[in-house]
Amino acid sequence: HIAGVHMVDQSPIGKTSRSTPATYIKVFDEIRQLFAGLPTARMRGYTASRFSFNTDGGRCETCLGQGAIKLEMSFLPSSWLPCSECNGSRYNHQTLDITYNGKTIADVMSMTAAEAAEFFDAHPKIRHALRLLVETGLGYLTLGQPSPTLSGGEAQRIKLVTELSRTGATKGRRLREDQRGNFYLLEEPTIGLHMADVEQLIGILHRLTDEGHTVVVIEHNLSVIAEADYVIEIGPEAGAQGGQLVAAGPPEEVAQVQGSPTAPFLKPLLNL
Repeated sequence: HIAGVHMVDQSPIGKTSRSTPATYIKVFDEIRQLFAGLPTARMRGYTASRFSFNTDGGRCETCLGQGAIKLEMSFLPSSWLPCSECNGSRYNHQTLDITYNGKTIADVMSMTAAEAAEFFDAHPKIRHALRLLVETGLGYLTLGQPSPTLSGGEAQRIKLVTELSRTGATKGRRLREDQRGNFYLLEEPTIGLHMADVEQLIGILHRLTDEGHTVVVIEHNLSVIAEADYVIEIGPEAGAQGGQLVAAGPPEEVAQVQGSPTAPFLKPLLNL
């Protein structure tokens, strides 16, 4: 029941190299529509595109919506300086005149996902996606954070949130018999995560499998390994001394394999 392989990457989506993470695009569509529907914005004839920093009209034209100016250095690496016109807000003054509950679109962009989820609690479509970010341990990311600043693990979890939003896995629905599940391949998604966030991520992975999808995780985190239905251990060392099948099977069986580098650490975790 594999419909396709969903590989993950860090490719920025947008018009500039400092664009917003792709997963936020749907959320931003909803936020922009919300701002465009405010009385002052409607009176001025502003559309949703007015609140995008990637298009003409609403963005700061000095920095072209990037919030910073690239300073080219002759013998040193280029650096970015805050835009003196918009002070890093990315928008022009007319756009910033529009506020929702006392916040401009620039204020919203500077919020973390956790803060924004609470701020937009009355708007289910916005709240749902933002809460998924929080549940995958990404509540600390700001909505306007440039995608090149994301780590590999963060980028993968953002893509995972996109899939969760699309499939509705958080609702506990299971695929019908005539539907095909997806195959998700993740590489080290726990990098940089606190153990509490790892537990949240594991819960998200379980949601996908409970719905009927297949998840393959390339991972060294023992907590993730212990939760897997089936483990394939490749080793025993790295590089030229690796590449051999050391063990395969449920975690409980792998923990009993003699000669497995993972077994001594996995066994106490499984209380064996």
